[in-house]
Amino acid sequence: MKKILFTFVFLGLALAQVNLSGKLHTTFGVRPASGAISGDSAALDLNLDYSLSDAELHAALRFGYDPLRGGAYYSLGEAYARVYLPQLDLSLGREVVSWGKVDLLSPLDVVNPRDLSSPLNPEKQAAAMLHAVFYPLADGDYQIELVWLPVFQPSTPPAGDWAPQPNLPPGVTQVRRELPKSNLQNGVFGLRASASADVLDGLDLAAEVVRGYFPFPSPEGVEPVDPAQPAGPFRLLLGYDRYTLFGGDFALAFSIPGVAEGLVLRGEAAYALTADAGGGDHYEQNPYASGVLGLEYTWADGPTTILVYDLKWQKADSPAPDTLSQRLGLLARYDYNERLGLQGAWLHNLSDGSGVVRSSASYTFADGVKGQLAGAFLYGADGTQFGVWRNNSSLQVSLDYSF
Repeated sequence: MKKILFTFVFLGLALAQVNLSGKLHTTFGVRPASGAISGDSAALDLNLDYSLSDAELHAALRFGYDPLRGGAYYSLGEAYARVYLPQLDLSLGREVVSWGKVDLLSPLDVVNPRDLSSPLNPEKQAAAMLHAVFYPLADGDYQIELVWLPVFQPSTPPAGDWAPQPNLPPGVTQVRRELPKSNLQNGVFGLRASASADVLDGLDLAAEVVRGYFPFPSPEGVEPVDPAQPAGPFRLLLGYDRYTLFGGDFALAFSIPGVAEGLVLRGEAAYALTADAGGGDHYEQNPYASGVLGLEYTWADGPTTILVYDLKWQKADSPAPDTLSQRLGLLARYDYNERLGLQGAWLHNLSDGSGVVRSSASYTFADGVKGQLAGAFLYGADGTQFGVWRNNSSLQVSLDYSF
């Protein structure tokens, strides 16, 4: 009820000074190996904006149909009020915040939950928050950013053919998931400080700390389904563990005279500290550290390419050894002309040999009308990161109308 009322308040305010935009999106996909339909969805996105000289209101609505969501659905995306004060931007409402410098495999972009019902098309979900950006100096070279999410919102796990197979322990017949209690202490807090400097062709630096939760639940213990039968059957309890994430990132623009102009080197590093630093509690998630390094280059009259390397350390439950995993990614974008655009991506897990290759071609038929043909091929052995989904390789066609 509150969400519906909130929506109509924004609708009424936006209609006072109409600024309406949106997109109608339809998608159809098949899996060549089996001939099964992999996607059959349609959505109407509406964006409503009301602006003043020192404030703005924004709301994003979606009406759609998607079998992965159970059929027809309605959702409220970003919906916030923002005021622009001297040296301070302050917003309240549902918002999407992006932290970090690397677009692929970022370990620092953890403020918002994600919709991973289709893992190859992850989408950030708006969350209710207080968001403040403070500019200590008028030139904007330094800024301090603060977010507070009073209510934790978990990510949406893979669904349908992407969902993992249930693997319950012997004697367990039910699962109960518990969200953190809604109070001030259990909120999500984030603080980020960033700076820019005239080093080479430009340097951006940032550091952040986030007191949040792992996006998906983990086992917290078991309990009898019927307290009068302590010998079983049992119910598995799932909960969301806390972590404190410390991290930093940079982006350095530079050139190699006579060889390459406009190179950008990006990097991120993060360490997540949990309540089980030593790995001795099997019902508490363990610490991890992750680092990503990426190099971006736009070729003369050619594509923009991004090469990314990811290294992650995961503390294991004692006495098992800790694990190291490595991934390599390559992205390429090329606008052949004003109408035709080409994209490709390859992500390979160096640790288990699995990966995914994606490609797409988009064509603009007229102003606001764009079609796209895309394909995704997944490979790997059973039990590997992408190998478990290799039967989900697909071809997809979509049509968008923007207004």
